[in-house]
Parts: sequence; C-alpha cells; structure tokens
Amino acid sequence: MKRANRKDLIWQTLAGIAVLGPLGMILFIALSGRWPGPSSILLWSLGPAGFSILAGAGVAIYTMLDYRKRVRAAKEDPVERLRRRISRVNDAFAKATTLMDELRRDLEAQQATREALLAEAERQQQLLAINEEEAEKIRQILTNETKETIRAERRREWLFFLLGFAASAAASVPIGIWVNHIS
Repeated sequence: MKRANRKDLIWQTLAGIAVLGPLGMILFIALSGRWPGPSSILLWSLGPAGFSILAGAGVAIYTMLDYRKRVRAAKEDPVERLRRRISRVNDAFAKATTLMDELRRDLEAQQATREALLAEAERQQQLLAINEEEAEKIRQILTNETKETIRAERRREWLFFLLGFAASAAASVPIGIWVNHIS
C-alpha cells in the first residue's frame, strides 16, 4: 500500500471540504486552529458555495497536475529510469566512501593523539618514580645524618657526665680529707 505524502493529504482534505459544502468552510476554519484572518475573511465573503467551488477547483488542478506527472513518468524510458536510479545509488556509495575515509582519518588522528598522551603519561610516571627514588635517597641521607648527630650528642653528653663525675670525685676526695683533718 502506497503511503500518502503530505501534499496528497492536503488535497484530500480540500476535496473532503469541497464535498461537505456549507459545512466545509466551518470545518476548514476549525481545523486551522485559529480565528479568521485575511484569508478566512475572503472565504467568508465568498460564502460556503464559493468556498466549495474554490476547493473543488483546487482539487481539480491538483488532479490534473498529478495526472500529467504520472503520464510523464509512464512515457519515460524504463532503462533511463533504471540508469538514473543506479546513478543515484553510485552517488550515495561515493558519498559513503568519502565519509568512511574521513572517519578513518579522524580515527587515526585520535589514535595518534591517544598514543602520544599515553607516551607522555608513561614518561611522567617514570619521572615520578625517579623523583620518588631521589626523595627516598634524600630521606635516607637525612635520616643517617640525624642518627649520626644523635650519636655525637650522646657521646658528648656522656663525656660531660664522665668529666663532671671525675672532676667531682677529684675535688671531693681532697675536700673530704681536708674536712676530716680540720675536724
């Protein structure tokens, strides 16, 4: 079954309106969904019969033009029609091929960009790993220096303690002897 196109539906509607006669104009205005404008005022002035005549004339003109189009199509050589259709199909395939080539080039460009970004990300990861290794080495150096500093401070504290102990022992023995001698 052939699908009706918009043009066919319009002319079928006008034909229906023409057949309805006096109610046709009211139906037309109701279907247009708006209050009477300049064109509707012209239709009102013609009256229902005039409107029906105009609608009938429109249907007749459309039918005549459609008939001429069909006669022209029937007179056309089937080989030429087939050749024209084949040409359209070939044009469509050419456009599709062009589009596919463009899409392929775009895809290749995107893949190249993706690969470049992945390479850059890998390089950044390597730099980050190197920086982490350097940071670890610096931390170890600082930790070793800190441990050595702590050991040196402990040795110095023990040295001061022992020197203080020796000095107090060295001073307390003669003082103790002197106190014992005085008492």
